[in-house]
Amino acid sequence: DRKMSRFVTADKIESVTAHEVINMNRTDIEILSRYNAEVRGLYNYYSLAGNVSTLNHFSSLMKYSMLKTFGSKYRCQVRKIKERYVKNGEFTVPYTTKAGPKEAIYYHSGFRKQDKPQLGQVDILDIYKKYSKPNSLATRLRSKQCELCGAECGGLVMHQVKRLKDLTGQYEWEILMRKRHRKTLAVCPSCHAEIHNSMKS
Repeated sequence: DRKMSRFVTADKIESVTAHEVINMNRTDIEILSRYNAEVRGLYNYYSLAGNVSTLNHFSSLMKYSMLKTFGSKYRCQVRKIKERYVKNGEFTVPYTTKAGPKEAIYYHSGFRKQDKPQLGQVDILDIYKKYSKPNSLATRLRSKQCELCGAECGGLVMHQVKRLKDLTGQYEWEILMRKRHRKTLAVCPSCHAEIHNSMKS
């Protein structure tokens, strides 16, 4: 609990809201997906803490950082970004898949205390590193960081698909693989299980 309280404090605001943390050259859905992954990853790390609700403040900072990222990308004020993307009170990004148009929203499911984490643990120091890994499969596996949720894990699994064109873009892992033109993703066991569950649905 103390560790989380020290993390979500004013002296971290400047680093958290530095919108350069996310590459502005990414597509809208990639930017949103990456911010969502970071928020979910930190929530998972602290989901057992009694004061996990403190992450509401962190999420607000991350949302502001995301808005600044979009503002820098499109060279306009945050107010204009809100007017463009906020729909029914939620920050919403439209994107297109083979199945048709879809929408993704910024994380809004709250931060309730959990009995057990849903994903692998996250090293909070890695949250602010740019998402840039060498292409070598071996190097990506040795990085010990899930390429989907950002969690730190010593037992990464390489998920592979035969053809990128078969992906519909319905799930975040499909979007990530298509945008990076990669048929592989180094993921933690939890994400790997979620991927396979989504393939069955």
